[in-house]
This record gives sequence, structure tokens and C-alpha cells, in this order.
Amino acid sequence: MDYPFVSVIIVNYNGAHFLPVCLEALQAQTYPQEQFEVVVSDNASDDESLTLLKREYPWVRVLENGENLGFTSGNNVAIEATNGKYVVLLNNDTAPKPGWLENMVKVAEDHPKAGMVTGHLQLFYDQLDIQLHSDTVMPPGDSRELGIQVFDVNSGAPRGVVQYLDGFYGWEPHPSGKQFRWTKGHAKVGVPIPCDTDEWTLTLTLATSRHVGEGILCKVSVDDQHIANIEISGSDPSDHCITLPLAFHGNAKPVVQNTGSIVFKDGSSRDRGTYIRNFEAFFETDNGQYDEVEEVFSGCGASLLIRREMVEEVGAFDDDFFMYYEDTDLAWRARLRDWKTLYAPAAIVRHIHCGTTEEWSPFFFFQVDRNRLTMVFKNGESRQILCVWGRYLGRVALDAWVAIRALIRRAPNWRAHASMLRVRARVLKSLIGWLPALWRKRRHIQTHRKVSPGDLRDWFVERS
Repeated sequence: MDYPFVSVIIVNYNGAHFLPVCLEALQAQTYPQEQFEVVVSDNASDDESLTLLKREYPWVRVLENGENLGFTSGNNVAIEATNGKYVVLLNNDTAPKPGWLENMVKVAEDHPKAGMVTGHLQLFYDQLDIQLHSDTVMPPGDSRELGIQVFDVNSGAPRGVVQYLDGFYGWEPHPSGKQFRWTKGHAKVGVPIPCDTDEWTLTLTLATSRHVGEGILCKVSVDDQHIANIEISGSDPSDHCITLPLAFHGNAKPVVQNTGSIVFKDGSSRDRGTYIRNFEAFFETDNGQYDEVEEVFSGCGASLLIRREMVEEVGAFDDDFFMYYEDTDLAWRARLRDWKTLYAPAAIVRHIHCGTTEEWSPFFFFQVDRNRLTMVFKNGESRQILCVWGRYLGRVALDAWVAIRALIRRAPNWRAHASMLRVRARVLKSLIGWLPALWRKRRHIQTHRKVSPGDLRDWFVERS
């Protein structure tokens, strides 16, 4: 394979704690070092990022932006400042495997109509499935069979994702101010295991609301191999520590975070590799189910190759997006110009999920809702726009009614309803102010398209 020159772009904002792992992984790439550059687009970090880069990584080119431009514009200024045949976006909270860049470029070189190639994102830590077994009780007035109360599961893996996979009821408040989940007697929890350690400690914070003096035995196992007995008594949460040897690392498996994006009819998207059950999102265990090069609707900006030829024709990210949906919007615009997005299964990147931003915060909801509606307006069919925007207006009206009723009744959650209503009202205010500019953008996109929006209809799926 020929090795064209590639520009790897990392947008950074106060990510000094992430950068060493990411940059050292880039130094270990199998792609010839002289054939790629690394550019950090720094969004006015006030931590040690710039000092660290200058002292430890002088081979990295740093663009010092005077303000926080967000993910979108932070990438755009770097794309404009580079000249590689391909630009490859990489989050600062990642660790790409040695063959990551070579495999990204290979897929692009093999498929000239691939305007973008998205990588194979896995959660940063492998996951070990832990089983908890206990007797159950059915308290008076409660039809559920209840085992033990699980308040926290901590393996010592920084920013690791714990998955309550099976055998749990939903979260409930506790008089202590903490939250917990009841088990159903037999439960399974996915635990992230720390890297590069011979043994590690699993801390389970547990309780059980039984009669005074009545304890309960919780048996802990891994793949049907018994590892510990825990005696639990009392309703106050207490910590129980289990030391696990290196041998159990062989039982752990990688976990899929993103292998391209699925887009729904309302414009919202979901990572391929996640699933929803009882309104809760889960990440799939990576068992090789995504091991084929294939076309996807869009990719993830955490590991995304972009062909410069496509950028010159379609444009880069929409600067108005700041962050979220900028990658889906670009893929949609590219499809209207007859470009494709492909998935590269061998381009594996380990990723700290939500290492930079807080998911489900008011900022998150505002950016996601506003950008999704903006993207649909620019790129979608007329009837899709009417349907998606109409439903959102209906949602705002419903939120207003629920918030007012909760306030009148002084319901405990009235503040949460009011907060969500304020977010949605901000979204509407922003969109109304944008409408003239949005119309101009839509007119430009639709005037220059080579593919009808209706021809993309089959890509949008119903929510399951």
C-alpha cells in the first residue's frame, strides 16, 4: 500500500490528563512516522496542556486558539491549517491501537468514493462480568422479589463504565441521600478492569433492608467460578472489598462503543454497538460481530478519517454546531453529493466514554436538540422537517403543561420539569433566530446536491 500524507487532528480543552496516553499511542503507530503529522488544536486550555505539549511532545504541532471554539470549529481551523490527503480526527481521551491509522487509510484508499471512514471504537477498559447471588424477600406492599441493595461498584478504573446488565430493578433514592438498585436475587454487572495491574480490588457498596439482626449471604462469582461470600446486614450501605488476581483478566472482554452511527427518522442517532432496554443504554460485548468493512450512514468524530477532496466539494463541519451531530450533519451533506461513509473494523481505538463532556447535562440537551433540528432542516425532505419540528413543538407544549401542573401541586420534581422546559425554550429561541441563515444553508445544500433527499429515506430507521 502507498502511504499518502495524513494529518491527525486532536481538539483539546483542558485535557492534559488524557494527552500522554493518546500521543504515546500515536508514536507507536505502524503507519510510517514521516507520512503523518499530529496537530493539536487547543481551545484556550487553562490547565497544563500547552506546557506539557511543549515540554514532552515537541514533535506535535500546536494551534493555540484564542477561545474555546468547541469540537466543531476547533477541528475546522485545524483542517484549514493542514494539507494531508486525509485528515483524521481523534479525541484526546483515546488510545488507538498500533494499526489504527494504517487501517483507516487502507479502507479509504481501497474505496475512492468513501468521503469518510469511521473507526472501531471500544470502551477504554475490558469488561469482566460479575454475578451476584442472594436469597430474595417480598416485603409487604411490594410485589417484587428483592435481593440486595447495590449502591456502587468500583473497580478502580478511572472513568470506567459500569454496566448493570441483568437482574436489577431501577434506581431508587435512599434515606442517606444516595441511590441504589435492588437485585432480583441473581444479577450480573459488567465491571471495567484496570489496565497494567497484577491484581486489583473490586469494592461493592451494599445493604439489605431486612428485619433487625437478620443478615443475608451474597455469593459472588465470575463465569460460574465462585470467588467470594459477602455477609450483608442492616439498611446502611457498607463497602465490601474483593481482591481479584491477574488470572481473571483472561475472562474480560472488550466492549463496543461505536462502529458507525444509526440514524432514526427524527434525525437522532445511536452508536452501532449499543442497545436500549427498559429505557437504559448498554454497550455490547465485542465478540467480532462488527468485523466487516461496510457502509454506514455516518461516523463518529472521535475516530474519523475525512478525505480532503470531499471537504473541498462539500465543506467542513458547520461552525454553528459547537459540538454534537456535526459528524452526522457532514455525512448527510456528503451523501447528498454522492459520497459514502465506510466503517473500518481493524482501526481499533480505546475511548473514555464522555471523558470531555457531561452526558445528560442541560448543556448536553441544548446542544443535542438544537443541532439535531438544525441538521434535519438543512438536509431533510420537507415532510421530514414538518414531522420532526412539529413533534418538537408538541413536546415543548407538553413540557410546559407538566411543569405548570407540577408547580401548582408542589410536586417534588417540579424543578426538574422546569429546568427541562427552560432548555427546550432556549432551543426554540435559538432556532427562531437562526431561521434566515438556516434557510440559506438549506437552499445551498439542496441546489448543489446530486442525490435526492428521498433517495436516502431507507437509511432512516424506526425506533425500536
